[in-house]
Amino acid sequence: MTIYDIAREAGVSIATVSRVLNGSGKVGERTRRRVQAVLDSQQYIPSRVAQGLASRQTSSVGVLTVDIRDVHHSSIAYMIEQTMAGAGYSTIVCNLGGTPARLRGYLRALLSHRVNGVFFVGSVFLNEPYAQPIRELLADVPVVVVNGLLDMPNAYGVLVNECEGTRASVERLIAAGRRRIAMVCSSPTRSDENKLRGYEQAMAAHGLETVTAQCARSLAGGEEAAAGLVREHPGLDAIQFAEDITAVGGLRALSAAGLRVPQDVAVVGCNNSTYCDICTPRLSSVDNRLVEQGRAAAERMIAALQKRPAARVVRLSCAFAARETTDAPAHGE
Repeated sequence: MTIYDIAREAGVSIATVSRVLNGSGKVGERTRRRVQAVLDSQQYIPSRVAQGLASRQTSSVGVLTVDIRDVHHSSIAYMIEQTMAGAGYSTIVCNLGGTPARLRGYLRALLSHRVNGVFFVGSVFLNEPYAQPIRELLADVPVVVVNGLLDMPNAYGVLVNECEGTRASVERLIAAGRRRIAMVCSSPTRSDENKLRGYEQAMAAHGLETVTAQCARSLAGGEEAAAGLVREHPGLDAIQFAEDITAVGGLRALSAAGLRVPQDVAVVGCNNSTYCDICTPRLSSVDNRLVEQGRAAAERMIAALQKRPAARVVRLSCAFAARETTDAPAHGE
């Protein structure tokens, strides 16, 4: 049922129905009750999009991810949606499916819905194939990048020190007596570059040889990478993964090779996600604070929309979530 049907059944004008819905203007109490009775009997729900197009204020935001199935992206997107909802904004989530080809179409669709701002989840959006259309199309709305910052006057960022977090994780492995430590990355992003740099810094500080591998961001990718590492580097005693899901795949490969975790090979992931608690043994991980990233991104967006002064960048530090795949450091915490 449309607003026209409501007006006809209540015997009033469309303008009167609109005033009742919006709580604005003067409407007699008897008329208001009559209109409201029809609304209630029909369980009428006004279209927020239509209302927004009329007022040019939709109170909505867009969230773009490369792959919403990824626990890293979904955890952050969930927290953004929850925080924005608390401030009165609805959220439209767009999933690019792993390619920048759909980005322009999604950005145009969001702009046609008159969104108030747009979030980008992941440092991959700093890569030029993604960054260029963002700069071209989103010059007039606030932009918040989670785990990155675009060079735009209207852009804000939440940055997590994953370089330091990974370096501290590798230092922990070294303190526990590990010396032949490998690093497995899984995507050509700024985030993985920072994690790799942290690994290399820790290894160089102790004069240790680096061993690196690249894999698909999946269970199978991590399994294949770990199998290749233990085959090509006998005596390897620890593996630092850039993702939890690839680390869980690595645990499979180590088990298949007859290696005990952590006795023979210690394993660490990154994200401190639910994957850590559903594998055996339970996975230690670099905690890059996914929930805090999402909340901080939403709070930055809300401040921008409300024209409140705030820093362009929010910086977060990582922690270490110790579980069963690592030893306690020799020197203690």
